[in-house]
Amino acid sequence: MPTKTSLYKYPAILYAILIFILSASPSISPPPGFVLEDKIYHFIEYGIFSLLLFLAFYHSRKEFLRRNVFLLSYIVGMTYGLSDEIHQKFVPGRSCEFLDFVADCLGIVLVQIGIWFYLKKKRRDLTVA
Repeated sequence: MPTKTSLYKYPAILYAILIFILSASPSISPPPGFVLEDKIYHFIEYGIFSLLLFLAFYHSRKEFLRRNVFLLSYIVGMTYGLSDEIHQKFVPGRSCEFLDFVADCLGIVLVQIGIWFYLKKKRRDLTVA
């Protein structure tokens, strides 16, 4: 039976699989809209992935993962984003775009910064109370 802490890794793993499946589908593309709309989708997609990675590392039983949660979330998220763009280069109808990777990274970084500020405020509120 999985422990409560190990359950946090499954959403991140399943989400990574979903990203791969969607990237491997040549017919999936965002609906037509404004010029940079697909970059917003990348930003949101990897922002969610960033949150799931944070939760997986933060709730790990391994001290190293918990202590380096932000760094690991950045590294894993950005590496996966880069590999996803490279993967799309080999999928007919898809392309490898540097700006998509930039949007992925921005989603990851901004979510991690948001989490950092949230936890900092939460700790400050607990020490004041």
